[in-house]
Formats: sequence, structure tokens, C-alpha cells
Amino acid sequence: MNIRQSSSWVNRLPLMGAALLWSGFHAWLLNHYFELSWTLAAWDSFIFNLCILSTVILLGSLLTYLPKTGIFQVTIGLGLILAIASHWIAAQALLQIIPTETAYLEFLSASTPVRWVIGFIIITGGGVGVIYYTRWKELLEVRLREEDTANMAREAELQKLQLQLQPHFLFNSLNSINALILVQPDQARQMVQQLSDFLRLTLKRADEPWVSLAQELEYLETYLAIEKVRFGHRLVVVLTIDEQSRMWPLPTLVLQPLLENAIKFGLYGTTGQISIEVNSRIVNNELVISISNPFDSDMLPGTGSGFGLNGLKRRLYLLYARNDLIQTTTLENKFMVNLTIPAHA
Repeated sequence: MNIRQSSSWVNRLPLMGAALLWSGFHAWLLNHYFELSWTLAAWDSFIFNLCILSTVILLGSLLTYLPKTGIFQVTIGLGLILAIASHWIAAQALLQIIPTETAYLEFLSASTPVRWVIGFIIITGGGVGVIYYTRWKELLEVRLREEDTANMAREAELQKLQLQLQPHFLFNSLNSINALILVQPDQARQMVQQLSDFLRLTLKRADEPWVSLAQELEYLETYLAIEKVRFGHRLVVVLTIDEQSRMWPLPTLVLQPLLENAIKFGLYGTTGQISIEVNSRIVNNELVISISNPFDSDMLPGTGSGFGLNGLKRRLYLLYARNDLIQTTTLENKFMVNLTIPAHA
């Protein structure tokens, strides 16, 4: 796998800015400590640092085509060769620009070892910096790809869970309609129409993963209308909704599975009237919805796949990364489910 490095000038601007600052400091050192004129100091600094900067960029480009194995040893070797080449080119250029300055030529000759060492350190250090920067970018890209993959998988699972919820409710409703067709055909037709309205409302908001509590209650009203056709006066649902909680955002279709569960455990296997209570309130900046129904430990629950609650728990975990958002309690002859919806960012 090759090291990749962007060749855009935007990415090189910090390097060029650093080179300009170093050139100015270099010229000041030559003028202040070696008593070169500002003209000689400026030319010397400009030529040598231009060669070093060009060599660093060249080395960075060469590293693009080199494998990672032994890259540091190769960088040191290339740094040695390029340091010699850049020093020779800079010296030849200065000899063409300043051919008659004997004192400067002596200074140039005497400073050759130091210049070569400095050039080697800068070029090799620049190459090592390119390696670490490139590897950091690669690790960042890998991490971003992993996050994108995880997010895509999470969104796909959420969509799958939401799509699975519709057949789950649809199958239960069709079973109820089938039971009514022969004995109560008028109610069966009414239930078909209400089921159609519910599915139409669901499809209309299929692209809305988040709704307000008030909108979710619309789903419940349509769902309850379907269930009341089946159970008649036996089913009583009491809604006590805090007005401040009506605009609280929550995932679509989180209450219907809980209400279906309450009906299953409250009505199935009984012949009398039961009352299901739904309460909402805001506690500690969280929406808390409680659904309670009569409970008889000796009563056999209605049959079903159990997907509703399990799917809902999984959805809430994927959305909030919490496993404590659904709590169940049994108190005397009542079964209660507490659903907590944190504030949506």
C-alpha cells in the first residue's frame, strides 16, 4: 500500500509560510553574526532555503510512490542524497550571482559542512513529518469510513425495524378483520377503512423518523379506533397528557407497540371492561410516558411474536445508546410500562 499525500498548494501553504519565516531569520543571522551585507544575506538565505524547500516538496512527492516497508530508512537515504544535491545547486547559483565577492566565497566554502548538515536535518525531518502526517490522515480516513459504515448499518437497522413494525401490526389487524367478517360484516368493513386510514397516515410520514408527541397521539387515535371496533365497550383508554409535553420530539411509532402490549395483557382472555391509562409528563428534561393496564398473573397472555416490544427496545438503543428507557413494574393488579424519551439533539 502506497503513502498518499495531497499535492494541492493549499496543503503546502503552512510549509511555505514556515520557510519564509526561517529565511528571514536566516538572513538576520548572516547579517548580525557573520557581518554579511543585507544584500548578500538576503540572496544567500533566499537561494539556500528555496533549494531546501523545493527538495522537501520533492521528497514528499517521491514518498507518494514508495511502499511503507522500510520507509524511514529510505527517507534517510534520500535525505542524504537530496541534501548534497540541494547544497551543490544552491552554491552554483550563488557563484553565478555573486562571482567577485572573495570574502563571501571564502565564507561559503567554510560553511559548507554546516550548511549540508542543516539541510540534511531539515530535508530528512520534513520527510519524516510527511510520513507521520500522511499516516495520521490515513488513520483519520479509516476511522471516518468505519464511522460512516457503522452509521449506515445503524440507519439500515432502524429502517428495517420500522418496516417490520408495519407488517406486525397489519397481521394482527387482518386477523381481527377475519374474525369479524362472518359475525359482524359491518364492523369488519369499518375496520378495513380505519386500517386503510392508519396505513395511509403511516406512509405519509414514512420519511419522518421523528414526530411530536401530539403527532404520535394521532397514530394512537387511529389505532384505538381499529381496536375498539374489535373490543367495543370493553376497551377504555384514558389519556392524561401534559400540555408541555405535546411538542416533545420522539421516534415515530413508539407508543403503538406499548399500547398493543397493554391491550394484549389487559383484554385477552377476559370478558369484562378494562381501563388502560396513558400519562405523559416531563421529568428532569426527559419525557416520561406511563402506560398501565389491569394485570392478572393467572391470565394467559394473547399469542404473538413479541416483536413489538423487542423491536422497540432495539430502536431506542440504536437512537439513544441506552438500555434503561423502557422499565416495567407490577403493582398489585396493575402492570405498568414507563417509557423515557431523552431530549432530542
